[in-house]
Amino acid sequence: MSPASKAAFLFFGEVIISYGFPLAMFMLAIISRSNFMYSGHGGFAWFVVPLCFPSVVLQAILKMTIGSAESRRWYRNFYKITIPAYVAIALPLSWAAVRSIEAAFGLQVPTWAFYVLIVSPFPWWYFT
Repeated sequence: MSPASKAAFLFFGEVIISYGFPLAMFMLAIISRSNFMYSGHGGFAWFVVPLCFPSVVLQAILKMTIGSAESRRWYRNFYKITIPAYVAIALPLSWAAVRSIEAAFGLQVPTWAFYVLIVSPFPWWYFT
């Protein structure tokens, strides 16, 4: 395996590890048969979605503070690229998610409300 393919494998592996939970929550919302977890009658996912971004931040903090200087530098650059990408990609995925939820249940959720839930660095929803 060439060094470039090893680097790509490491990068995409870290993307899956770091962003797997938010990606799974988006997929549960977008795929029509699985979005029952987002029902308006106490769907469990509404309680878990605010933890998506804090889980990414926690992993970023842990990975940037533990390990060798080289690995900390790599993770700092990795999160410098991927966290803004996550924030940007979350908006169209939020739009797709709320459209799917609306089509399945008729539950009207504003795109910005879902976006804020899944991108907020602090799960403020628990305390309101």
